[in-house]
Amino acid sequence: MRVKFVRFWCMYLFLHLIDNVSLQDSVSVEGVVGGSVILPCSYKERKLNTEEINVFWRYKRKNIFNYVKVYDIEKGKPLTEKQDAMFKGRIEGPSEDADGNFSLKLSDLRLTDEGQFLCDIPDVDKEHKLTLLVSAMTTTVSTPNSTVNGRSCSMRAQPEGVVTFLLLFWSVVFCTLSE
Repeated sequence: MRVKFVRFWCMYLFLHLIDNVSLQDSVSVEGVVGGSVILPCSYKERKLNTEEINVFWRYKRKNIFNYVKVYDIEKGKPLTEKQDAMFKGRIEGPSEDADGNFSLKLSDLRLTDEGQFLCDIPDVDKEHKLTLLVSAMTTTVSTPNSTVNGRSCSMRAQPEGVVTFLLLFWSVVFCTLSE
């Protein structure tokens, strides 16, 4: 009974750790805190009439079920008055002559921007989903008098991924030793 319990938890932990990386079916866009990203969305099958250019961008945080308004285009005109406060002043929409390109530029990235974005073009029944991944900036750590062959040395520290790696490593060790 104990072995089955341990195997169950080992499998659960393993699947949980790889879930966010390998089981996603949407496009991923990666950015760095303080930087900017392009959130892609386009419709190129045919040229849309102005009346058909209705595009609705929505955002949903991880583990939250409701979407918030990011940016809307109705009948070819951008509408931002009901835009969620977290995106005010950070979204650059497409130009009016974008010719089917409805991509957005999101600037001044924050860790809280990480989540799922949805670009819905209802008049042509198109929906684009993408996941935005935001990481902390890579930091360089230098120690005084750290030299090798007369050159100064530095080390890059990337905290994201280290915890996942350690959890996966120790779960494999634990699962191997417990059998």
